[in-house]
Amino acid sequence: MPIEAELLGEGWRLVTSLAGLAAFAWAAATAPWRTWLVARTDRQHVWLGGLLLLTLIWSMRAGVTPGLSFHFLLATALTLMHGWRLALVAIGLVLVAICALRGGADWTAWGAALLCFGVVPAAVVTALHAALERWLPHNYFVYFFGTVFVGSMLAFNAACFARLALLAANGSLPGAQLHGEYYAYLPMLSLAEAFVNGIVMAMVVVYRPEWVASFDDRKYLRR
Repeated sequence: MPIEAELLGEGWRLVTSLAGLAAFAWAAATAPWRTWLVARTDRQHVWLGGLLLLTLIWSMRAGVTPGLSFHFLLATALTLMHGWRLALVAIGLVLVAICALRGGADWTAWGAALLCFGVVPAAVVTALHAALERWLPHNYFVYFFGTVFVGSMLAFNAACFARLALLAANGSLPGAQLHGEYYAYLPMLSLAEAFVNGIVMAMVVVYRPEWVASFDDRKYLRR
C-alpha cells in the first residue's frame, strides 16, 4: 500500500476511510459506464488493462524509509483517457488488489491512499485541463506540454505532498527526515512521471484518439 497503516493513528484511519469510501461510491455511481465503456468494447479492454498495469507498477516501489516510498502514479494518463470518475474507480480497485496481494495488512489505509493518490491527482489534472481549455488556444502542443506534461508533474507533486501532509499531521515523519531524504528525490521523479505519462498519451493520441476522453482531434488538430 502506498501509505503504511501503522503510520496513521486510529482517528486518521477512520476519517480517511470514510472519506475515501464516500469518494469512491460517488465516482462509481456517477461514472459514464454506459456512454464511455459499455458503448465501446475496446475502451473496456483499455480500462481493464490499465487496472492490471497500475497494479503491477504500484506493487513495485522504491522505499527510502518507512513512509517515504516512491512509485509512478500514471494517474494523469488514466484521468485524461477515461475521465476522473472512472480513473478514481480504477485506482480504488487497484488499491484493493494491492491490499489483497499483501495479505490485507494495510486495509485500514485504503481510504488515505485513495484520497492522496486518486482524488488529489485526478482533481489537479482535471482542473488544469479545464483551465487550459478555457484560457489557451485549442492546440495539440498546448494539450501535450500543458495538460499532459505539466499536469503530470503537478499531479505527482500534489499527491506526494498530500501524503506528507497527512503523515506530518499524524506526527509520523520528522521535518529533518523530509528535507534530508524525500525532497532530494522528488524533482527527479516528477520529471520521470511526466516523461512516462507523456509517452503513453502521445502514442494513444496519435494511434487511438478515440480512447482519450479529454482529446478531440477535430478540435486540437484542425487547420
